[in-house]
Amino acid sequence: MVGGCVRDLLLGKAPKDFDISTNARPEQVHRLFTNSRIIGRRFKIVHVVYGQEIIEVTTFRSGSSEAVQSRDGMIVRDNSYGTSIEEDSERRDFTINAIYYDIDNFSLLDFHGGLYDLTHGIIDIIGEPDTRYQEDPVRMIRAIRFKAKLGFKLARRTEEPIGRLAPLLLNISNARMFDEVNKLFLTGHGLQSYRELKHYNILDLLFPGQEEFIGSEKYDSFIEYALTSSDQRTLQQKRNKPHFLYTVFMWPKIQKLIYALKCSYQSTPNPPDNYGIVSEACAQALQTQHSVTAIPMAIGTDIKNLIYLAYQITDDSLQASEIEKLAHAGLFRAAFDMIKLRAQFEPEIIPYVKFWQHYYDEAQERFNQAKQEAEARRQNRLDKRKSRRGKGKRGRSMREEEYPLSQADKSALLTAAQESFDKDNSAQRQERLARARAWRAAMNLDP
Repeated sequence: MVGGCVRDLLLGKAPKDFDISTNARPEQVHRLFTNSRIIGRRFKIVHVVYGQEIIEVTTFRSGSSEAVQSRDGMIVRDNSYGTSIEEDSERRDFTINAIYYDIDNFSLLDFHGGLYDLTHGIIDIIGEPDTRYQEDPVRMIRAIRFKAKLGFKLARRTEEPIGRLAPLLLNISNARMFDEVNKLFLTGHGLQSYRELKHYNILDLLFPGQEEFIGSEKYDSFIEYALTSSDQRTLQQKRNKPHFLYTVFMWPKIQKLIYALKCSYQSTPNPPDNYGIVSEACAQALQTQHSVTAIPMAIGTDIKNLIYLAYQITDDSLQASEIEKLAHAGLFRAAFDMIKLRAQFEPEIIPYVKFWQHYYDEAQERFNQAKQEAEARRQNRLDKRKSRRGKGKRGRSMREEEYPLSQADKSALLTAAQESFDKDNSAQRQERLARARAWRAAMNLDP
């Protein structure tokens, strides 16, 4: 095991996923696991799928110069495979992500002082920073994300090139950048990520067309309040959706476009209705944003519908039947949440929040009930599947009954495991930290 799962376990956190590094080629891994798929153009990896869980398996990478690079030094294709963990570790991005856990002998393998950096809260890139950022500019985003997520500091040599090389992010595919932006803002540390991106002057690059708003007090307050709310949702184990994130970030721009379109259509004989104007404004804003982050069509449609519903909520001319229809719309709860966020900075729409609160509570109750029913159906399917499997494992259960573990045996196993863990945490761990500390001092890599 390698990467974030080892890092998070050493920090006492629950890993969100597990990555495996192996000398097996992607095609060999794919043949071993029928529930797998090979993905990636820049470097092939294998996703082994277990229901909703994905285990990412990567082949050892080589330190050879066979990689295909662009004129800017970015690696566009690199399927040169290595044969050893030492070689593979040199191609990892940061020292704290290059700690390996060998499940064969339960040992940690650290070749770049990652344990030292993890203990001292340092994010340091492996290799020469300018070269590594040019090879893959996304490493700059990852460095900022880990800083925001972990509360660590960037080593001086890791931080210095970011301001100079940040424009290279525009060379990254917009599909990959969409995933990276989601990781920045939708995983529980969005507020701190926003502040860090502003500090390094990268926010303008990620959200083109928003330059006139980013940095203004009203815009910053609105975004920070929204991101604080989304971070709280993550703590409550609630999902944050990309369409709501982009609606929040692009709201001032879309609002300005809607006003401009309404003014331009005033003198025309057959102006479009409100839905047509909102659609046109969203299309213009999304086209600009698409140059950096490839927003999928379904999410773009949700953004347009969410903004239109938000405008309807503040429409005084709605009839009773229209109110009921709107309250049952699929994105009504998201539109109401948007209005509540705006009400913190626009007191004139507070009456609309009070009026629609009752309808929101009813919509939330319907959602919770539907969720419980779906969970009950899912559990019923699982129970049936387990029942069918149990009938085919009668022989196995009989063998287990022949050799049961007594409570004393279980206690002895747990005691032995704990003693091994305590021993590793004392002498062996201190020895590894000492070696890492000496290595960093010799390489003059302290921040």
